[in-house]
Parts: sequence; structure tokens; C-alpha cells
Amino acid sequence: MSILRDLGLCAVPQRKLLNAQLETLQSCDTCKDKKLNEACQRCGVFNAALTKYTEANIPVKYWKLEMNKDFVGDTVLMDKYKELTANVKQTYDKGVAICFMGGHGTGKTLTTSNVLKRVLEKGYSGLYVNLTDVITSLVSNFEGRAQMRSELLTVDFLVIDEFDPRYMGSDNASDLFGRVLEDIIRIRAQNSLPMFMCTNSPNVVESFNGPLKQSITSLMNYFTNVSVLGKDQRKSGL
Repeated sequence: MSILRDLGLCAVPQRKLLNAQLETLQSCDTCKDKKLNEACQRCGVFNAALTKYTEANIPVKYWKLEMNKDFVGDTVLMDKYKELTANVKQTYDKGVAICFMGGHGTGKTLTTSNVLKRVLEKGYSGLYVNLTDVITSLVSNFEGRAQMRSELLTVDFLVIDEFDPRYMGSDNASDLFGRVLEDIIRIRAQNSLPMFMCTNSPNVVESFNGPLKQSITSLMNYFTNVSVLGKDQRKSGL
């Protein structure tokens, strides 16, 4: 799944993947002096997972951060994580759609990234994008718009992070984007494909204005809203 890299939108540098895979070997007594293609089974499996994380555009910061040892925050996120990953097939079959609403640094991205990691490990496809990625591809990048739209429509699990109006430009562009995104969300919902959105606004609809607000109001009908409380954990280095 190289769609984001093909469109110049992938946020994960290839060198970061290579460095992470080499670090895997260096931390293993068996593989310290070996090449990547000579790795033991354990290291090979983990490095294959890192490749999947890269292809899904999961931010590097969250590759090795795990909910069971690194999460500090509102228990609602931990509960949802356990619920969603306890039976990935069931989550997929139900087409679960959740909008996590809470302040900066409350663990929304950590949680959704870990959900993606678990579903990738189970053989499903996944994609992490920021709202700005979607806007760039669906509004500005005319050559790649159809390709990106197809990926957003068909990937098994979709995460849209940073869902707020700060990336919006003109009213015309916002209106076009709103209508296109509403169509994508509607079709995914009709096909029971899981979706997760993260927003820093306590009321995502009210944070938008103008012609886009109507589209956002409509598409939010497809999501279950989950409010997330807590302080900004990024100040603690997470």
C-alpha cells in the first residue's frame, strides 16, 4: 500500500524504517552482527510489522509505544482500545465508527495508532492520515484525487487525525472538500468499514463554519462520539 508515497503525502521517511529495523537487530543477541535478510524469526516478524506500520503511515513515534505499558490518561480510551482489539474480526464486521473528542495530548493518537497496529498484525489493511493529507489529495492534487479517494473508500481500517478547521482555506475549497469527504464517509458506512476520527474540539460540528459545517453535521451522524478528558501528556514526554 504505497498510495501516500506515490502521491508525495507519506509522512514516514524510509530511513526511519531502516534505522528502526537495524535497531531491532542490534538489540538481539542472535542478530547483532547479521544483515536484515539474516534476522532470526522473532526479529524478522517484528521488522515485517514495522514495514506494515510504515505502509499504513502510522507516525514513527507510536511504533514502539504500547497501550499496556505506555498509556497514561482517560480510562475511556483504554476501555475502547481493549474493546476494539479484543476481537478484530468483530470490530471489522460491525464497521465500528468512532470520533474521539478531547484536548491536545490526551492519548487519542496513541490509542488509534495502537488499534491500527493490532489490525495490521491480524492481516487487515489500515491507513492513518491527518485531515490535511486528505484535503491536499482530494482538493489540491487533481492527478491523484481518484487514487486517494479509492484508498480512503476501500482500506479496511481508516484513521483521520487532527480533524479540525485550521487547515481549511477558501469557502469554495472547504465546500468541495466537505462534500467529497461526506461521500467517502457515507460509502464506508454503507459498506460497514471501520473508521476512527480524532479531534481536539469538544464539539467538532461547532468548530466549523460556513458551507462546510452542514457537511460535517451530516457526516457526524455516522460516528459514535467519545469524549476524552485529561491533561496534555505530551508535556510529560509521551
